[in-house]
Amino acid sequence: MVRAVAALPVRGLWTLSTVLVLASIAGFWLFSRGFLLTRMVLPQDSLSSALPFANGSANEPANEWYPAKFERAIILVVDAMRIDFATWSDELNTTFSASSQSPLGHRLMPYHNRLPIINTLNTEYPEKTMLYRFRADPPTTTLQRLKGLTTGQLPTFIDAGSNFAGSAIDEDNWLQALRRPSTGPNGKRPRNLVFLGDDTWSSLFPHELSDTQAMEQNETLWNEGSRGWARVRPFPSLNVWDLDTVDDGVFSRLPFFLLPSESSEKDMTPQAAADVRSKRSKWRQLVRQQEMLAHPDFGVSSQSNTSNSGMASAVVGLEQLHNDWDVIIAHGLGVDHCGHRYGPDHPAISSKLAQTNQAIELIVDAVDRSDKATALYVFGDHGMDPKGDHGGDSPREVDAALWIYSNKAWNTKEGKERSSRVLEQASALVKNLALGVALDDDLKSGWWLNTHLSDDYQKLLEPSELRSIPQIDLVSSLSLTLGLPIPFNNLGAVIPEMFASDTDGEWGLLRALRLNAAQTMRYLDTYVESSRSHGFSDDALSAWKLMYQRAETSYQELMALVANNPKARQQSHVMLVEERVAAEYYAFMRVVLGTLRQMWAQFDPALIIAGLVVLVLTTVALVAVYVRSRHMSLETMVARMWKQCATGGFIGVVIGRALSIVLVSQSISHISLLEASAAGLAIGIMATSCTLLFFATSDDEPSISRAGSLCARLCSPAALLNTIACVIAIMHGLAFTSNSFTFNEDGIVLHLAQTLTLALVGAALYSLMPSSPSKQRAAGLRALLCGSLLLVLNRVASYSTVCREEQLPGCTPTFYGLPSASISGVPLAVANLTMVWLVPFVVLRVLKRSQSHRAMIAKLWISIGMRISMGMSAVYWLLDSIDGHYSSSVMASGAKSDWSDLRIVLARMAVGIALGGGFAAWYSSPFCLDVVVSTPSAGPATRSSVKVQTSSPQHMAVVLGYGNAFGAAYLVFVTVMFCVLYLVQQPMGGIMISLLFIKLLLCIETFDSLRDALAATSLLPAQTFLMAILAYLDYFSTGHQFTLVSIQWSTAFIGIREMQLVICGVIVALNTLGSFILASACVPLAVLWNESLGSRVLKLAPESFVARLAGAATLYAGYHAVVATSSAVNAAVFRRHLMVWKIFAPRFMFAVPVFLVSITVVLLLATGFAAMRVLHLGINVGNARGLPVPRDGSRI
Repeated sequence: MVRAVAALPVRGLWTLSTVLVLASIAGFWLFSRGFLLTRMVLPQDSLSSALPFANGSANEPANEWYPAKFERAIILVVDAMRIDFATWSDELNTTFSASSQSPLGHRLMPYHNRLPIINTLNTEYPEKTMLYRFRADPPTTTLQRLKGLTTGQLPTFIDAGSNFAGSAIDEDNWLQALRRPSTGPNGKRPRNLVFLGDDTWSSLFPHELSDTQAMEQNETLWNEGSRGWARVRPFPSLNVWDLDTVDDGVFSRLPFFLLPSESSEKDMTPQAAADVRSKRSKWRQLVRQQEMLAHPDFGVSSQSNTSNSGMASAVVGLEQLHNDWDVIIAHGLGVDHCGHRYGPDHPAISSKLAQTNQAIELIVDAVDRSDKATALYVFGDHGMDPKGDHGGDSPREVDAALWIYSNKAWNTKEGKERSSRVLEQASALVKNLALGVALDDDLKSGWWLNTHLSDDYQKLLEPSELRSIPQIDLVSSLSLTLGLPIPFNNLGAVIPEMFASDTDGEWGLLRALRLNAAQTMRYLDTYVESSRSHGFSDDALSAWKLMYQRAETSYQELMALVANNPKARQQSHVMLVEERVAAEYYAFMRVVLGTLRQMWAQFDPALIIAGLVVLVLTTVALVAVYVRSRHMSLETMVARMWKQCATGGFIGVVIGRALSIVLVSQSISHISLLEASAAGLAIGIMATSCTLLFFATSDDEPSISRAGSLCARLCSPAALLNTIACVIAIMHGLAFTSNSFTFNEDGIVLHLAQTLTLALVGAALYSLMPSSPSKQRAAGLRALLCGSLLLVLNRVASYSTVCREEQLPGCTPTFYGLPSASISGVPLAVANLTMVWLVPFVVLRVLKRSQSHRAMIAKLWISIGMRISMGMSAVYWLLDSIDGHYSSSVMASGAKSDWSDLRIVLARMAVGIALGGGFAAWYSSPFCLDVVVSTPSAGPATRSSVKVQTSSPQHMAVVLGYGNAFGAAYLVFVTVMFCVLYLVQQPMGGIMISLLFIKLLLCIETFDSLRDALAATSLLPAQTFLMAILAYLDYFSTGHQFTLVSIQWSTAFIGIREMQLVICGVIVALNTLGSFILASACVPLAVLWNESLGSRVLKLAPESFVARLAGAATLYAGYHAVVATSSAVNAAVFRRHLMVWKIFAPRFMFAVPVFLVSITVVLLLATGFAAMRVLHLGINVGNARGLPVPRDGSRI
């Protein structure tokens, strides 16, 4: 028989939770809008018919900025090609060996001396080649690098978050110029364009990279004389475990454009035809996935030159594809994906670089055969760090390589000498300037020592000197050499060597630099005119104008010198004057770029302050909800506040909109009406809520007459623990006041966790005093044991780490097993298998105290289902580790691993068992209860069970698990979440998140025992804060840091074959934030643990019980709010700090998802859904009466 009880009140919980989550989102959004602004994009385009000179009086040819040096260009992007990948050292080959240790104990790195074609051509044809260190501006993500490489602009930090969802570039770039009418050699037709490779290009340039093959079939839509054709073949780029698809797509299709068609071979000599067939065979051998050649692109009949199948069409035949292209862009990803998958110190990277070397050889051969002046640009968009990752600004991430080759001499000895003198003079000019801005070394000097090579061999090699240029310098150089205008927003300088050998008429380098500087000055003037809050200081503007005017004055003096003497340009003293003027223009370009690198951040103080106010008020509100939840139900809070909050929000909107009008009119802020309304609404509601919560009263609150007992409680061990926890939360927030503390946060968190845990151990020892009752001493002993285990496991977790760049060399990475490893070792994967037994064992052992382990759901799910799910996940990572370590031998044999399909099946089955089995079982029947029949003489009921009279007076029904019914039922839900999180962690991460789960259970048991030992009413602050600290500690131990490069992108493809943006994003988020999700899910256990099914509080006053749950959740969220708000405050305070974009801004950017995920999971998912589901079922059970006795046994 079931007795009806009061309904479970949840409206107040959901209302408060929703308001707090939305307020947090509003605060972060407002702060981000003021702090992480993107620069203003100017819509103007540079046109061939309009030269950039302000006076318009220069005697320049119409419709031409610079006469085209090259008729064609091939751009081969080798993603993540670091500069030391492209350099060559004879000493390496003679001193070190790839297969055995050298006498000095060093081996040849698998990525060195793997591109010999570059060294060979640099040696044989120095006038046709040049190798540069190609320095990228951070963030070093592909999307941002492509923006810089096509527009010549600096990236903004916030763009890094859009690396996987890039929007079309809406500013001037050289691709637009290529496809724009009136830019071709004939002044009418756009250039014919070919693109192959990384599909990021297609998202950035959807119009410029629009394939015309289908349009060519319709003669009414196609007019060959007025438009250029395009062949565009993008390939999916984000599956970093796939090393070959993109490269094979590029290499299999390049022969269409670089080699004559098969049908044209009949017109060749036998030797020439055989040579072409040999080259075509070599191209096909480069394709590792031969099934790629079955694509419809290769369905062209060899007997037809105008086939409308494959790559050709009725209008553009195979011969036109070969003869008429103007620019080819090919972007391969094999090297980059190899770095992400295995790291650079792996044999697989040697294989990919060898494949790249063969491709470059074949491309060079095609360039040499061409009768048109053709330039080949081979470069990396960024480098990679020692783990194969990129995204940050460490030297190995920003130092890519650029190699230029042409079948036309462009880098003569005289030109090289003249450009060197220009660089030396410009460097002297830059170093002598006092602008209050410290320019980067790569802008002060045009040369760089290749320290990467020497560092890899402990400086046994002498570093060689290389020319160094910023990546955006390629934009102006590429544009002018193709006869295109420089993009309007470009900030890069031309590469001097590419123009210094042009001596027909005006010296080529001087002309190019003058065009370059004039365009940059025009851009700066337009930017200042277009934005009142441009962010440029008066000193910088004055310095820029002064430098440009001096260069222009020197140029006019030079023109006057040679005006009446055409042969004067050949005189040495005039040449020196030309070099000096060119150096002044070049120094101007470098100063502009260096200044903008450091000061380009349009901070909006109004939005920053509004966001911080909302975040502070949200933090206060979270604490206030906990304080009031001890004496007031959530329904009462909402009923008392909603009208006043609505009024406060309305008043805030009115005030915010009025202030925005004033701020915008005074050019103090660019805040929009929407932002002002959101700020006013959030501040109005949260300020009203905090005021009402702190001044609200309740009949249940302590009165003044009980001040003595209140004072005694404040001096109790429980109060001391809670105070220590609050101090630790404040100390964690204060850590962000120093950049050194911020990047050493992992060590700080460990000390904070151990400090609070030691306080727990001390409290447990205090309870063991002889004067304490025996039951309290027993509870204290149990707390002491659990606390001691917690101390040990915290220390164990600290041994798993990845290192930030700033922590080196004092930090040793251990996450992958060995310091030099970049993929998980097989021993780690084997060790991860032990978690399959350990975690379910610990869960069952914890449930055994209340006899909950005997329930059917515990036996079926935890003992069997959970182990099967975890076992499949562990085997998945074991196969992955084996595949990673033995892939080099598999590659050498040409075979492919059979395990990819098996891994996908294992991952999907692991998730299916967890969600389809564990979650379904929990949702339908979560309680871990069992009933056995005993005689009345069997003894009294225990805390974990209850005896119920049956229909037979000779028997009693004993309900096992009764005393911890709610806690055990909720714990089953947490185990389901844990199984999903366990799958997405790499082997060491799986071990660490398993230990985190065990530590959270120990934390629950420790505080439950301490409450009994100390007779304490509440230890929630200390308990929830410790759970939050453990989440941070295990964030670091699962292989993460608060940096972009530590994100484990390779986990995005667990259980799937191809890129699926939403699914991949969710998997990476679960991997990155797994520790916070798990800890947030465990918070309700602080209230539900050892809560009896017959709880009088729950049955008589369910609103009070729900308020206790909400109080625990808001306390836990409050800790994260303190950390997140502190990170935002310090990012704002240090916004002009040298390390703001390297340390403070990334820490804030990570604090946003950590806090939002934590507060959402703990309030909405854990408390609002799972805990309420358990309480809803339990509150309606009522009291059991008249249980029947089975005829044949003792179990019901």
